[in-house]
Amino acid sequence: MRASIVAMLCAALASCGGRRRERDQEPPRDAQRARRVIEPSTDRVGPLPPYAIRGDGVGPYKLGEKLSDLLEQLSSGPRIELFEIAGVVHRNVIRAEDDTVLIGGEQASTASFVAVIGGAGVASTESGIHVGSTRDELTAGMKPAVDEPTRARDPRLFAPAALPGVRVVLDAGKVAAMVVTSATAPPRQPSDCQRPAATERGFGACLTPAGELVVVEGDELVIKSGDGERVVATPPKVAGVLFAAPLYVAAESRDELVVITRTDEAASRSWSISAYRLDGARLVRTVDSPALYQLSSANARWIGADLREVELYLELTSRADGIEVGGLLTTRSAAKAATKFRDVVVISPATAPRRRGKSAPTEASDAGVTQAAPAPRVTADAAIDALDPASEPAEPARP
Repeated sequence: MRASIVAMLCAALASCGGRRRERDQEPPRDAQRARRVIEPSTDRVGPLPPYAIRGDGVGPYKLGEKLSDLLEQLSSGPRIELFEIAGVVHRNVIRAEDDTVLIGGEQASTASFVAVIGGAGVASTESGIHVGSTRDELTAGMKPAVDEPTRARDPRLFAPAALPGVRVVLDAGKVAAMVVTSATAPPRQPSDCQRPAATERGFGACLTPAGELVVVEGDELVIKSGDGERVVATPPKVAGVLFAAPLYVAAESRDELVVITRTDEAASRSWSISAYRLDGARLVRTVDSPALYQLSSANARWIGADLREVELYLELTSRADGIEVGGLLTTRSAAKAATKFRDVVVISPATAPRRRGKSAPTEASDAGVTQAAPAPRVTADAAIDALDPASEPAEPARP
Protein backbone atom coordinates (compact mmCIF):
# COMPACT_ATOMS: atom_id res chain seq x y z
CA MET A 1 0.00 0.00 0.00
CA ARG A 2 2.84 2.33 0.89
CA ALA A 3 4.41 1.58 -2.44
CA SER A 4 1.18 2.43 -4.25
CA ILE A 5 0.81 5.75 -2.41
CA VAL A 6 4.42 6.69 -3.18
CA ALA A 7 3.89 5.80 -6.85
CA MET A 8 0.76 7.95 -7.07
CA LEU A 9 2.52 10.93 -5.42
CA CYS A 10 5.42 10.64 -7.84
CA ALA A 11 3.06 10.55 -10.83
CA ALA A 12 1.21 13.65 -9.56
CA LEU A 13 4.46 15.54 -9.02
CA ALA A 14 5.68 14.57 -12.50
CA SER A 15 2.45 15.80 -14.05
CA CYS A 16 2.67 19.17 -12.26
CA GLY A 17 6.28 19.58 -13.31
CA GLY A 18 5.40 18.91 -16.95
CA ARG A 19 2.65 21.51 -16.92
CA ARG A 20 5.01 24.01 -15.27
CA ARG A 21 7.62 23.41 -17.99
CA GLU A 22 4.97 23.89 -20.72
CA ARG A 23 3.87 27.11 -19.05
CA ASP A 24 7.40 28.46 -18.76
CA GLN A 25 8.32 27.52 -22.33
CA GLU A 26 8.37 30.60 -24.70
CA PRO A 27 5.56 30.34 -27.28
CA PRO A 28 6.75 30.03 -30.88
CA ARG A 29 6.73 33.26 -32.97
CA ASP A 30 5.18 33.55 -36.41
CA ALA A 31 7.45 34.21 -39.33
CA GLN A 32 7.84 37.94 -40.14
CA ARG A 33 5.14 39.03 -42.58
CA ALA A 34 6.01 40.86 -45.80
CA ARG A 35 5.25 44.57 -45.66
CA ARG A 36 2.34 45.62 -47.92
CA VAL A 37 2.79 48.64 -50.19
CA ILE A 38 -0.46 50.26 -51.41
CA GLU A 39 -0.02 52.16 -54.66
CA PRO A 40 -2.07 55.35 -55.16
CA SER A 41 -5.25 54.72 -57.14
CA THR A 42 -5.34 55.79 -60.75
CA ASP A 43 -9.14 55.90 -60.69
CA ARG A 44 -10.79 59.31 -60.89
CA VAL A 45 -11.72 60.83 -57.53
CA GLY A 46 -14.70 63.19 -57.50
CA PRO A 47 -18.08 63.54 -59.18
CA LEU A 48 -18.70 61.61 -62.36
CA PRO A 49 -21.10 62.26 -65.25
CA PRO A 50 -23.91 62.68 -65.93
CA TYR A 51 -23.72 66.17 -64.46
CA ALA A 52 -26.39 68.72 -63.67
CA ILE A 53 -26.62 71.78 -65.89
CA ARG A 54 -27.29 74.73 -63.61
CA GLY A 55 -27.09 78.49 -63.81
CA ASP A 56 -23.61 78.59 -62.26
CA GLY A 57 -21.96 75.82 -64.26
CA VAL A 58 -22.02 72.16 -65.22
CA GLY A 59 -21.25 69.63 -62.49
CA PRO A 60 -17.79 70.39 -61.04
CA TYR A 61 -17.03 73.00 -63.71
CA LYS A 62 -18.14 76.33 -62.24
CA LEU A 63 -18.23 79.82 -63.68
CA GLY A 64 -15.74 82.13 -62.01
CA GLU A 65 -13.22 79.42 -61.10
CA LYS A 66 -9.62 79.87 -62.19
CA LEU A 67 -8.81 78.04 -65.41
CA SER A 68 -5.60 76.80 -63.80
CA ASP A 69 -7.59 75.19 -60.97
CA LEU A 70 -9.97 73.54 -63.43
CA LEU A 71 -7.02 72.15 -65.37
CA GLU A 72 -5.83 70.34 -62.25
CA GLN A 73 -9.14 68.48 -62.05
CA LEU A 74 -8.53 66.75 -65.37
CA SER A 75 -7.12 63.25 -64.99
CA SER A 76 -5.84 63.18 -68.57
CA GLY A 77 -3.55 66.16 -68.13
CA PRO A 78 -3.73 69.69 -69.53
CA ARG A 79 -5.89 70.06 -72.64
CA ILE A 80 -6.13 73.76 -73.33
CA GLU A 81 -6.33 75.57 -76.66
CA LEU A 82 -6.21 79.21 -77.71
CA PHE A 83 -9.03 80.43 -79.95
CA GLU A 84 -8.01 83.77 -81.42
CA ILE A 85 -9.31 85.59 -84.47
CA ALA A 86 -8.89 89.37 -84.41
CA GLY A 87 -12.20 91.09 -83.73
CA VAL A 88 -14.12 87.81 -83.51
CA VAL A 89 -12.93 85.59 -80.66
CA HIS A 90 -10.20 85.56 -78.02
CA ARG A 91 -10.61 82.73 -75.53
CA ASN A 92 -8.69 79.91 -73.91
CA VAL A 93 -10.70 76.68 -74.03
CA ILE A 94 -10.21 73.61 -71.83
CA ARG A 95 -11.48 70.28 -73.17
CA ALA A 96 -12.88 67.89 -70.57
CA GLU A 97 -14.93 64.68 -70.40
CA ASP A 98 -13.54 63.25 -73.64
CA ASP A 99 -14.09 66.57 -75.47
CA THR A 100 -17.79 66.71 -74.59
CA VAL A 101 -17.47 69.62 -72.12
CA LEU A 102 -15.67 72.85 -73.03
CA ILE A 103 -14.68 75.46 -70.43
CA GLY A 104 -13.51 78.85 -71.66
CA GLY A 105 -12.34 82.24 -70.48
CA GLU A 106 -9.75 84.93 -70.94
CA GLN A 107 -6.13 83.82 -70.79
CA ALA A 108 -4.88 83.29 -67.19
CA SER A 109 -8.30 84.31 -65.92
CA THR A 110 -11.49 82.60 -64.74
CA ALA A 111 -14.10 80.48 -66.52
CA SER A 112 -16.68 82.69 -68.26
CA PHE A 113 -18.62 79.91 -70.00
CA VAL A 114 -19.12 76.15 -69.93
CA ALA A 115 -20.46 74.41 -73.04
CA VAL A 116 -21.87 70.89 -73.24
CA ILE A 117 -21.76 69.18 -76.63
CA GLY A 118 -22.14 65.56 -75.44
CA GLY A 119 -25.43 63.70 -74.97
CA ALA A 120 -27.55 62.57 -72.02
CA GLY A 121 -24.69 60.60 -70.48
CA VAL A 122 -22.68 63.80 -70.05
CA ALA A 123 -25.08 66.38 -68.60
CA SER A 124 -28.72 67.41 -68.47
CA THR A 125 -30.97 69.96 -66.81
CA GLU A 126 -33.25 69.25 -63.87
CA SER A 127 -36.12 68.80 -66.34
CA GLY A 128 -34.12 66.20 -68.30
CA ILE A 129 -33.17 68.33 -71.32
CA HIS A 130 -29.83 67.38 -72.84
CA VAL A 131 -27.91 67.51 -76.09
CA GLY A 132 -29.94 65.39 -78.49
CA SER A 133 -33.38 66.40 -77.13
CA THR A 134 -35.87 67.47 -79.77
CA ARG A 135 -37.27 70.98 -80.07
CA ASP A 136 -40.65 69.73 -78.84
CA GLU A 137 -39.04 68.13 -75.78
CA LEU A 138 -37.16 71.36 -75.12
CA THR A 139 -40.22 73.60 -75.24
CA ALA A 140 -42.24 71.11 -73.16
CA GLY A 141 -39.55 70.78 -70.48
CA MET A 142 -38.33 74.37 -70.31
CA LYS A 143 -40.37 77.53 -70.69
CA PRO A 144 -38.79 80.19 -72.91
CA ALA A 145 -37.62 83.44 -71.39
CA VAL A 146 -40.11 86.28 -71.29
CA ASP A 147 -39.77 88.59 -74.29
CA GLU A 148 -37.34 91.40 -73.53
CA PRO A 149 -38.03 94.38 -75.84
CA THR A 150 -34.41 95.54 -75.72
CA ARG A 151 -33.03 92.15 -76.74
CA ALA A 152 -33.23 89.98 -79.83
CA ARG A 153 -31.49 86.75 -80.75
CA ASP A 154 -30.97 84.29 -83.55
CA PRO A 155 -34.05 82.03 -83.79
CA ARG A 156 -31.69 79.05 -83.50
CA LEU A 157 -30.90 80.12 -79.93
CA PHE A 158 -33.30 79.22 -77.11
CA ALA A 159 -33.17 81.05 -73.78
CA PRO A 160 -34.94 79.18 -70.93
CA ALA A 161 -36.75 81.26 -68.32
CA ALA A 162 -35.50 79.15 -65.38
CA LEU A 163 -31.83 79.46 -66.42
CA PRO A 164 -31.28 83.05 -67.66
CA GLY A 165 -27.60 82.53 -68.46
CA VAL A 166 -28.09 79.34 -70.50
CA ARG A 167 -28.29 79.37 -74.29
CA VAL A 168 -29.47 76.27 -76.12
CA VAL A 169 -28.24 75.90 -79.72
CA LEU A 170 -30.72 74.19 -82.02
CA ASP A 171 -29.65 72.45 -85.21
CA ALA A 172 -31.96 70.45 -87.50
CA GLY A 173 -34.71 70.43 -84.88
CA LYS A 174 -32.54 69.08 -82.05
CA VAL A 175 -30.43 70.43 -79.22
CA ALA A 176 -26.83 70.52 -80.49
CA ALA A 177 -25.18 72.38 -77.58
CA MET A 178 -26.01 73.93 -74.22
CA VAL A 179 -23.88 76.85 -73.03
CA VAL A 180 -23.84 78.29 -69.50
CA THR A 181 -22.69 81.92 -69.24
CA SER A 182 -23.07 84.66 -66.66
CA ALA A 183 -26.56 86.13 -66.90
CA THR A 184 -26.72 89.89 -67.49
CA ALA A 185 -29.91 91.81 -66.94
CA PRO A 186 -31.11 93.76 -69.99
CA PRO A 187 -31.74 97.49 -69.75
CA ARG A 188 -35.14 97.98 -68.15
CA GLN A 189 -37.13 100.04 -70.62
CA PRO A 190 -40.92 99.91 -70.33
CA SER A 191 -42.73 99.74 -73.65
CA ASP A 192 -46.25 101.09 -74.05
CA CYS A 193 -46.86 99.18 -77.26
CA GLN A 194 -48.10 95.60 -77.25
CA ARG A 195 -46.46 93.86 -80.21
CA PRO A 196 -48.94 91.97 -82.40
CA ALA A 197 -48.83 88.19 -82.05
CA ALA A 198 -46.35 86.38 -84.29
CA THR A 199 -47.55 84.19 -87.16
CA GLU A 200 -45.90 81.35 -89.10
CA ARG A 201 -44.51 83.84 -91.60
CA GLY A 202 -43.88 86.95 -89.54
CA PHE A 203 -43.46 88.61 -86.16
CA GLY A 204 -44.97 91.56 -84.36
CA ALA A 205 -43.22 94.92 -83.92
CA CYS A 206 -44.00 98.39 -82.61
CA LEU A 207 -42.52 100.53 -85.37
CA THR A 208 -45.46 102.87 -84.61
CA PRO A 209 -47.75 102.96 -81.56
CA ALA A 210 -50.36 101.04 -83.56
CA GLY A 211 -48.14 97.94 -83.95
CA GLU A 212 -47.13 96.18 -87.17
CA LEU A 213 -46.59 92.68 -88.54
CA VAL A 214 -43.27 92.06 -90.32
CA VAL A 215 -43.45 89.27 -92.90
CA VAL A 216 -40.19 87.60 -93.96
CA GLU A 217 -40.07 86.00 -97.40
CA GLY A 218 -36.52 84.90 -98.17
CA ASP A 219 -34.45 88.07 -98.57
CA GLU A 220 -37.53 90.28 -98.71
CA LEU A 221 -39.26 91.83 -95.71
CA VAL A 222 -42.70 93.45 -95.87
CA ILE A 223 -44.16 95.61 -93.09
CA LYS A 224 -47.93 95.24 -92.76
CA SER A 225 -50.53 96.65 -90.44
CA GLY A 226 -51.10 94.79 -87.20
CA ASP A 227 -53.98 92.81 -88.68
CA GLY A 228 -51.85 91.85 -91.70
CA GLU A 229 -54.31 93.34 -94.17
CA ARG A 230 -52.43 96.42 -95.39
CA VAL A 231 -48.82 96.93 -96.53
CA VAL A 232 -47.26 99.81 -94.63
CA ALA A 233 -43.74 99.75 -96.09
CA THR A 234 -41.25 97.49 -97.83
CA PRO A 235 -37.65 97.62 -96.62
CA PRO A 236 -34.85 97.38 -99.17
CA LYS A 237 -34.13 93.87 -100.43
CA VAL A 238 -30.94 92.57 -98.88
CA ALA A 239 -29.05 89.40 -99.74
CA GLY A 240 -28.28 86.66 -97.26
CA VAL A 241 -30.83 87.43 -94.53
CA LEU A 242 -30.21 85.25 -91.49
CA PHE A 243 -32.93 86.74 -89.32
CA ALA A 244 -34.81 89.96 -88.59
CA ALA A 245 -36.26 91.11 -85.28
CA PRO A 246 -37.72 94.15 -83.51
CA LEU A 247 -35.52 95.98 -81.00
CA TYR A 248 -36.83 98.62 -78.65
CA VAL A 249 -35.18 102.09 -78.68
CA ALA A 250 -35.88 104.02 -75.49
CA ALA A 251 -35.13 107.43 -77.03
CA GLU A 252 -37.77 106.81 -79.70
CA SER A 253 -40.21 104.92 -77.43
CA ARG A 254 -40.70 102.38 -80.20
CA ASP A 255 -39.01 99.52 -82.05
CA GLU A 256 -36.46 99.46 -84.81
CA LEU A 257 -36.44 96.71 -87.41
CA VAL A 258 -33.04 94.99 -87.19
CA VAL A 259 -31.74 92.71 -89.97
CA ILE A 260 -28.73 90.38 -89.69
CA THR A 261 -27.19 89.17 -92.96
CA ARG A 262 -24.33 86.88 -93.91
CA THR A 263 -22.26 87.21 -97.07
CA ASP A 264 -20.29 84.22 -98.38
CA GLU A 265 -17.39 84.80 -100.75
CA ALA A 266 -14.89 82.31 -102.12
CA ALA A 267 -12.42 82.84 -99.27
CA SER A 268 -14.36 84.91 -96.73
CA ARG A 269 -17.56 85.01 -94.72
CA SER A 270 -18.93 88.15 -93.07
CA TRP A 271 -21.89 89.06 -90.84
CA SER A 272 -23.55 92.49 -91.07
CA ILE A 273 -26.29 94.38 -89.25
CA SER A 274 -28.69 97.09 -90.39
CA ALA A 275 -31.62 98.73 -88.62
CA TYR A 276 -34.56 100.80 -89.86
CA ARG A 277 -36.98 103.27 -88.29
CA LEU A 278 -40.40 103.88 -89.78
CA ASP A 279 -40.94 107.59 -90.46
CA GLY A 280 -44.42 108.00 -91.86
CA ALA A 281 -44.47 105.90 -95.02
CA ARG A 282 -40.68 105.94 -95.30
CA LEU A 283 -38.02 103.71 -93.82
CA VAL A 284 -34.98 105.46 -92.40
CA ARG A 285 -31.79 103.50 -91.90
CA THR A 286 -30.40 104.10 -88.40
CA VAL A 287 -27.67 101.44 -88.18
CA ASP A 288 -25.48 100.13 -90.96
CA SER A 289 -22.41 98.06 -90.10
CA PRO A 290 -21.33 96.14 -93.20
CA ALA A 291 -18.47 94.30 -91.44
CA LEU A 292 -19.69 93.40 -87.97
CA TYR A 293 -17.72 90.14 -87.92
CA GLN A 294 -15.46 88.83 -90.67
CA LEU A 295 -13.70 85.51 -91.22
CA SER A 296 -11.33 84.33 -93.92
CA SER A 297 -10.10 80.90 -94.93
CA ALA A 298 -6.71 81.75 -93.43
CA ASN A 299 -7.87 82.85 -89.97
CA ALA A 300 -10.41 80.03 -89.79
CA ARG A 301 -7.43 77.67 -90.01
CA TRP A 302 -5.99 79.40 -86.93
CA ILE A 303 -8.67 77.61 -84.92
CA GLY A 304 -8.27 74.38 -86.87
CA ALA A 305 -11.47 74.72 -88.93
CA ASP A 306 -12.56 75.06 -92.50
CA LEU A 307 -14.31 78.36 -93.20
CA ARG A 308 -17.56 76.63 -94.23
CA GLU A 309 -17.64 74.77 -90.91
CA VAL A 310 -17.78 78.02 -88.90
CA GLU A 311 -21.10 79.61 -87.92
CA LEU A 312 -22.08 82.49 -85.64
CA TYR A 313 -25.23 82.65 -83.50
CA LEU A 314 -25.79 86.31 -82.64
CA GLU A 315 -27.63 88.00 -79.79
CA LEU A 316 -28.46 91.74 -79.82
CA THR A 317 -28.97 94.25 -77.03
CA SER A 318 -30.24 97.80 -77.58
CA ARG A 319 -28.13 100.51 -75.94
CA ALA A 320 -28.43 104.28 -75.87
CA ASP A 321 -25.69 104.78 -78.47
CA GLY A 322 -26.16 101.71 -80.63
CA ILE A 323 -26.67 97.96 -80.70
CA GLU A 324 -24.38 95.65 -78.76
CA VAL A 325 -23.78 92.30 -80.47
CA GLY A 326 -22.43 89.08 -79.00
CA GLY A 327 -23.13 85.37 -79.23
CA LEU A 328 -21.47 82.06 -80.01
CA LEU A 329 -19.05 80.67 -82.58
CA THR A 330 -19.37 77.01 -83.51
CA THR A 331 -17.39 74.64 -85.71
CA ARG A 332 -18.82 71.37 -86.96
CA SER A 333 -17.44 67.93 -86.24
CA ALA A 334 -16.57 65.29 -88.80
CA ALA A 335 -19.47 63.50 -90.47
CA LYS A 336 -19.39 60.41 -88.22
CA ALA A 337 -18.35 62.13 -84.99
CA ALA A 338 -20.29 61.53 -81.78
CA THR A 339 -21.11 65.24 -81.41
CA LYS A 340 -22.67 67.71 -83.84
CA PHE A 341 -20.16 70.45 -82.97
CA ARG A 342 -16.45 70.20 -82.31
CA ASP A 343 -16.16 73.70 -80.80
CA VAL A 344 -18.56 76.13 -79.13
CA VAL A 345 -16.98 79.41 -77.98
CA VAL A 346 -18.34 82.76 -76.75
CA ILE A 347 -17.32 85.49 -79.21
CA SER A 348 -16.01 88.98 -78.46
CA PRO A 349 -18.69 91.68 -78.19
CA ALA A 350 -19.01 94.38 -80.83
CA THR A 351 -21.08 97.55 -81.05
CA ALA A 352 -22.86 98.88 -84.12
CA PRO A 353 -23.37 102.62 -83.46
CA ARG A 354 -26.53 104.46 -84.43
CA ARG A 355 -26.21 107.26 -86.89
CA ARG A 356 -26.23 110.74 -85.46
CA GLY A 357 -28.50 113.40 -86.85
CA LYS A 358 -31.09 112.92 -89.56
CA SER A 359 -30.64 109.79 -91.66
CA ALA A 360 -31.51 109.52 -95.32
CA PRO A 361 -34.60 107.49 -96.16
CA THR A 362 -34.18 104.17 -97.93
CA GLU A 363 -36.12 103.16 -100.98
CA ALA A 364 -37.64 99.79 -101.78
CA SER A 365 -35.42 99.58 -104.85
CA ASP A 366 -32.30 99.83 -102.68
CA ALA A 367 -30.55 96.47 -102.99
CA GLY A 368 -28.68 96.77 -99.75
CA VAL A 369 -26.07 99.25 -101.03
CA THR A 370 -24.84 101.62 -98.37
CA GLN A 371 -25.81 105.20 -99.23
CA ALA A 372 -23.48 106.83 -96.72
CA ALA A 373 -20.02 106.14 -95.45
CA PRO A 374 -20.08 103.00 -93.31
CA ALA A 375 -20.17 103.60 -89.60
CA PRO A 376 -16.99 102.67 -87.74
CA ARG A 377 -17.04 99.38 -85.92
CA VAL A 378 -16.18 99.24 -82.24
CA THR A 379 -14.97 95.96 -80.80
CA ALA A 380 -13.60 94.71 -77.53
CA ASP A 381 -10.10 95.48 -78.91
CA ALA A 382 -10.25 99.18 -79.65
CA ALA A 383 -7.24 99.02 -81.94
CA ILE A 384 -8.89 96.53 -84.29
CA ASP A 385 -11.55 97.92 -86.62
CA ALA A 386 -11.11 95.56 -89.54
CA LEU A 387 -9.10 92.57 -90.61
CA ASP A 388 -5.91 93.29 -92.51
CA PRO A 389 -5.13 90.37 -94.84
CA ALA A 390 -1.50 91.45 -94.98
CA SER A 391 -1.16 90.93 -91.26
CA GLU A 392 -2.31 87.32 -91.36
CA PRO A 393 0.38 84.70 -90.73
CA ALA A 394 1.46 82.50 -93.61
CA GLU A 395 0.74 79.33 -91.66
CA PRO A 396 -2.08 78.70 -89.21
CA ALA A 397 -0.97 78.40 -85.60
CA ARG A 398 -2.87 76.53 -82.94
CA PRO A 399 -1.32 75.64 -79.59
